[in-house]
Amino acid sequence: MGIYQQYLRQKQKRRRRKGWNQKRGGIPNRIGIEHRPKVADLKIEIGHWESDTVIGKNHIGAVVTHVDKASKYLLAGLAKNKTMEEINRVTLKLFEPVKPDFRKTMTFDNGREFYGHEKLSESWQIETFFATPYHSWERGLNEHTNGLIRGFYPKSTNFRIIKEEDFQKAVDFINHRPRKSLDYRTPYEVFFASSETVAFHP
Repeated sequence: MGIYQQYLRQKQKRRRRKGWNQKRGGIPNRIGIEHRPKVADLKIEIGHWESDTVIGKNHIGAVVTHVDKASKYLLAGLAKNKTMEEINRVTLKLFEPVKPDFRKTMTFDNGREFYGHEKLSESWQIETFFATPYHSWERGLNEHTNGLIRGFYPKSTNFRIIKEEDFQKAVDFINHRPRKSLDYRTPYEVFFASSETVAFHP
């Protein structure tokens, strides 16, 4: 029994999470969140986005989400799958109407679907960063907003059969929902205000 237990300990050591962190950190030209401009954390300047995906039932279909840290304004769209190319296609379409001044930084998790971040950076001259692996709280606003989407579309949802116009109604509802942290203004009101600097309560 003692020999068997020792063998188990060795196997457990091989499966340390550290190796997986290294694997997920292998994103080409990845820049960590520690290098992101400090103003992004102050939430007083529109244009600093947190980005993620929401996955459908049996990993069929997905939703791409981008949330502005200052205004909590959500840009989201349906994707056919989680491939890098598809996620970039949806993201580029979502940001087409956003003026350049409101495209400053984007912060992603470390999923493979965001390996194409350099294309986004080149297209908009936007700085891209990645959160620390397994530190979801570094993108807390995005995680919370994804939860709001789940209120409309639970984990059992097949996003392949959802119509884009119906999905955008849910996005509009979220963007027109008053927030205490915005002095009971809506993300829509704050995002489309004339000034880039917004008052907020953390």
